[in-house]
Amino acid sequence: MHTISPYLAEFLGTLIMCAIGCGSIATVELRRSKGHGDNFFTIAFGWGFAVAFGVYASHPYSGGHLNPAVSVGLAAFGEFEWAKVPGYVIAQLLGAMAGAGLVYLNYLPHWKATADQKIKLGVFSTVPAIHNYFTNALSEIIGTFMLVFSALYTGVNFKPTITTGSVELSLNLNDVLKPLAFGFMVAVLVVGLGGQTGYALNPARDLGPRIMHALLPIHGKGTSRWFYSWVPIFAPLVGGFMGGAFFKLYYESEFTLWVVISSACAAVLLGFAYWANSHLYRAPSAEVIPQGEDTFATAAKAAATYTATGSIPIVEKRTYQQ
Repeated sequence: MHTISPYLAEFLGTLIMCAIGCGSIATVELRRSKGHGDNFFTIAFGWGFAVAFGVYASHPYSGGHLNPAVSVGLAAFGEFEWAKVPGYVIAQLLGAMAGAGLVYLNYLPHWKATADQKIKLGVFSTVPAIHNYFTNALSEIIGTFMLVFSALYTGVNFKPTITTGSVELSLNLNDVLKPLAFGFMVAVLVVGLGGQTGYALNPARDLGPRIMHALLPIHGKGTSRWFYSWVPIFAPLVGGFMGGAFFKLYYESEFTLWVVISSACAAVLLGFAYWANSHLYRAPSAEVIPQGEDTFATAAKAAATYTATGSIPIVEKRTYQQ
């Protein structure tokens, strides 16, 4: 098999993941998209299969990390060299930016058709349902811990042996089944635990597209909410770090210094997040959902089911916040 650079593989795999994953959000959320008004499950499974196909593209060459939290977690477990982590992280970040750029181009006419600035940002990066730094960080830590911990024990070690006469053929299906297992794992994590933050679970997946949101000429895009960006960057890193360290303790009964260091990092981050709730800016929607954040989903549903059996109803004109 032809071998390519693991860094190029990480770039390509992350590009595929973010193009399909962010694209699934755009399909559901952007006004006048064919999938507009669909539900959270579409996004969750869109991201799940995005991860699966990104891993398929990169797994033979780089291991299919696609996520700085996974790279850090595997290094803490001892399955990956710490020296390679920076190169992987850079490749993942650039791949996420490129994937987000493709989503922008693919949905070019829909940015102007969509009024809500938060929806536009949400296509690229995570926006919490209730902005609470402490609970948002805690949720990302829990989710990424489970992601890395589960990825390590989801070793689909299925190697059946077929015997024909004196010939034995051993089949290793790990490369076939592991990416699918990882994809379904991401989907169920988003469905089960991702309702609070939308789940980044991946610093590159959030930071790369957020940078593109800031750089691209998106019509009426508003701010990129950098005041929240540290949560989906640092919380998944801490969660992945803990996942790898604690898996080594669980699987090999080996207590390492990484268990202490990762736990200390989590305590410091959560302590800072608790402090941030009362000292740093939080979005107004932390407590109340502004009426102007309506994304026309109700109107779209009414239009789709309307039957013209009488006089045409008059729709009251509404003013939406920009």
